[in-house]
Amino acid sequence: MNKTDILAPRLNANEDELLVTEILTSVGTDVKVGDILFIVETTKASFDVESTADGTVNSIEVEQGKMVDVGAVLARIDVAGAAVGGDSAQLQTSTSVSENVKTTTKAKMRAQELNVDLAAVTPVDGRIGVAEVEAAAAIAGNRNTGDGNSAGEELSTQRAVVFGGGGHAATIADLIFANGWDVIGAVDAKMAKGTKVASGLEVIGSDTDLEEIYASGVHNAFIGVGGADSSETRKKIYDRLQEIGFVLPHLVHPSAHIGVDVKIGPATYVLPNAMVGPRCRIGANVVVNSSVTVAHDCKIEDHAHLAPGAILAGMVRVGAMSVVGMGSTVLFNCKIGRNCLIHNLSSVVSNIPDGKIVKP
Repeated sequence: MNKTDILAPRLNANEDELLVTEILTSVGTDVKVGDILFIVETTKASFDVESTADGTVNSIEVEQGKMVDVGAVLARIDVAGAAVGGDSAQLQTSTSVSENVKTTTKAKMRAQELNVDLAAVTPVDGRIGVAEVEAAAAIAGNRNTGDGNSAGEELSTQRAVVFGGGGHAATIADLIFANGWDVIGAVDAKMAKGTKVASGLEVIGSDTDLEEIYASGVHNAFIGVGGADSSETRKKIYDRLQEIGFVLPHLVHPSAHIGVDVKIGPATYVLPNAMVGPRCRIGANVVVNSSVTVAHDCKIEDHAHLAPGAILAGMVRVGAMSVVGMGSTVLFNCKIGRNCLIHNLSSVVSNIPDGKIVKP
């Protein structure tokens, strides 16, 4: 029987050891290429280590919670089918950035159907489901390319509806039209039908019409409701649209700059003149508002809001649901917890615990 060694990858040029934070398989388990076997961690991030072959786990060579050397054998797999280059062939491990992400079996099957790389799918609340895979498929051509042409030809012909009819909806409408979408209208329970939201966008009904709109064949939606001091309302809208089945594409304005190896989640909007540096991870339903600067290697978690003019230095982490106010600055490597409110013009120079309100 041919065997393949799964090795501890080098993730950081300056670190020769990794922490094995989770073992997600066991001896005797049948695995396929791409199945997540381990989650390992450096001082900067955690990573998935995937199976590089179809087969059966023969042995686990490490212990959970222990440090291992880069290049150490994590597991050995009895390879199914033909030989892969010798009894002791060592195949390179495949890694992807993770925060202990769980991927459902249905999501994996759907990803295969849509030819979606799961590494390019942004999880929501630590989980990748069918909805996240379909969102990634829908927005694949919608990432800013740097030449002002953000939307793929296929996306530009798809129809969408906007939830909300106020000032933020008008701002998002500018972003939507800049990306070439065909929008049928907006829904807002507090506004009369026919109310003009922006040029080319008017209210067509209430949020109670969403199920009927979806049934009519309009399967894409954008969230046009903001939140200067709380993300609760936007999260509720996001959850409701997902429950109905809407795909929630992200949008990047042509004037924004997106660095290399950036991942952006569904329903996230990057507004005019914003800058997102390399290797950033932007979660689902995040607003990166006008003229925001997000430097390299930042992580912005789901449902957060970076208000106009906010500046985040490198390696900053903003927790889920938090709001960083206009003109605020966040020092290098600072971590802002969940459900925090950073008031306008504040300076964050140290870690902020969950639920904290920071004033200038």
